[in-house]
Formats: sequence, C-alpha cells, structure tokens
Amino acid sequence: MYDISFVRKSLSLRQQILEGKPLENLFEKFESIRNKNPKVYQIETTNACNMTCIMCPRTDLMDREVGHMEMAQFKSLVDQLSGFTPDELELWDDYVKKQGLKNSLATEEDYFYHFICSQAITLHGFGEPLMDNKIVERVQHCTRRGIKTYFSANPVNARLKIMDQLGDAGLSYLKFHLDGIDNTSQKYYRGRVDRTYEETQKRILKIIELFNSKNYPTRVILTKLKFNRNDEPDQKFLDFWEENGVFAYIKNQHNRWLYEEDDAVENSAGYMQGYCDFPWTSMSVLQNGDVVSCPMEYNGEDPLGNINEQTIEEIWNGPKYRALRKMHIEGNFPEGHFCVSKCDTPILNEKLQQSRNRKFQKASS
Repeated sequence: MYDISFVRKSLSLRQQILEGKPLENLFEKFESIRNKNPKVYQIETTNACNMTCIMCPRTDLMDREVGHMEMAQFKSLVDQLSGFTPDELELWDDYVKKQGLKNSLATEEDYFYHFICSQAITLHGFGEPLMDNKIVERVQHCTRRGIKTYFSANPVNARLKIMDQLGDAGLSYLKFHLDGIDNTSQKYYRGRVDRTYEETQKRILKIIELFNSKNYPTRVILTKLKFNRNDEPDQKFLDFWEENGVFAYIKNQHNRWLYEEDDAVENSAGYMQGYCDFPWTSMSVLQNGDVVSCPMEYNGEDPLGNINEQTIEEIWNGPKYRALRKMHIEGNFPEGHFCVSKCDTPILNEKLQQSRNRKFQKASS
C-alpha cells in the first residue's frame, strides 16, 4: 500500500522534472503535498526461506538474523494503519486510467503495481510467507481492520490446508512465481522444485478451484521474470495460464546488479521511465521492526527507525526520513548507500541532473 494521494498531487511536478523544466524549492514543494500519516508498503513477517533463488540477494548476501515478527508487534503496526475510502479509490482509478498506464511498455506489470500494490499491504519481504506459522492470524487481523492483503509465495510450499485457512481469513491477492517452464529451468532459477513441473501447475489449479468453490475473496496471480530475449518460454507460460482463466504476466527483473544474463532485455516497467518516489509514498518494515526506505532493502543497512521504539508517524516525519528525502533530491548520498549502490530504480537527483545537463548543452550550442 502506498500514498496514492501524493502520487496524484505530484503529477505536475513529476512531469516538469521529466521534461527537464527548472524547479526551485523542490523539497518544500514535495513536503507541502506529502501525507504526514504514512502508508506501509511492505511488512516482512518473516525472513526465513527454504529457497535459493539465483536472482535474490537473500541467497548469498543477506546476513541479518533470521526470525519472525512478533504478533503483538505486527498488530500494533497494523493498528496504526488504515485503508482507502471508496472516494479515494475512485479518484485513483480515474487517475491511473488517464495517467498511470499511459505510454507504459509493461502494462500488465504496471497494472499490478497500480491496482493491487497500491491498495493492499504486502506481507512478504526477503522470506517465504508460508514458513510463517502466524501468517493466517496476520491476514485475519488485517481483514478485521478493513485492510487488503497480498503476498507472493513459492508454489512448492503451498498446501491446500493452509490455502483454505488463508482464503477463509480474507487474503486478497496471492501471487505465485514460476520462472521456469519445466523442472530444469525452475530449479535453476528457484533452487527447489516438485517432482514434476506439471505437479506444480496442478497444485495451483487446485488452489484456485478451492478458492472459487468456497467463494473466498482471494485472487490468484501468476508471474514469470523476464531474464533474456527468448520470448518462447514467456509465451508458453502466458498461454497456459490464459487457457486456464488465470491472470499471468511477465515481470521485469529487479536486482540486475546482482544477477544478469548475457542477453538480458532492458527493464521496460513504468517505474524505470520515472524515478523512485518511495521516500514520499511509503515505508517498508523488516521482521525485527526496522523501517527501511523500500522493499528492495534486503539487509537493513540504513534503518530509519524501529516500530518498537517509535510510532510509524514519528519515524515517517523524523530527521532520518527528512535526510533521505533530501538525498534523493540533492544526490548527496554517503558512499555505499543502498539507494545508489544496490538499486536499479532511477534516483530523482539523476533526473534533475539530466535536466541540468540538457539545459547546459542547449546554452552552449
């Protein structure tokens, strides 16, 4: 979930930035439209995982302690949040239809971000949600609070019993990743497979059948990462799920600094056309309570606060977040900072610098 109001209100400023128009006092202008009551994009309920995904920094680089978020801690966090009103969602729907997906090169991926991630709290981080024995209770608490929930899971860990419990608890969205089209490729990318790839497909279809038969609200989504220029596996994946009436999409790969294939394609998602706005739209929370700048921050190297010590409003409006926002505008990051050393998303200052360079070149000519 993120601040859809800020995204709408900052449209004019964003357009001026991307068009290279000069802007003064940008920090203050963003502050004037930033919501002082934060939205939480992601809650990492656990960072335990039984997979060894080749594209995930958790596999080889994450060295923080593994554990589960305490239930009291989780409930206290969720109780500080609220969902969106019907009027807010209507305004957002109109905005996205007019602006959010305009000229997008990855419409399905951008659709997922605009219409699902915007409205639901993500209950995963650098762990496997189905390894969290409190995940059903966590979903139930969010549902009682009127907050939609979503998490991504590996289908080899999915069993009908817990799927039934999650559906009954009110889970809104469940996404499964299948990055291969057979056991060999799936094991290469994810590190763990069923006896056969067909067994995995059948399990997913049984889960969907279960949700439908009991009229659970849970919508199942399938996704596959785009690692290279070979479109044949991607189309085979899409065709299978379309034939079975399931929404599936090809997702751009994150963390290209960590793993990239020789014939990798350019990231075509909408967010790569713009700049990172996480410092103004949402926070992410790790399983130990540390608040980090975005859901890609796998090691919690630069925590902005901890929910056990402060309210999320105090953290969101505190000096560390203020400093982070200035870094994104001014570009004065400390050496090795995650945002500039381990993230693919463009930084706002990069766009501002590009605008200055274009202005200088134009003046010089």
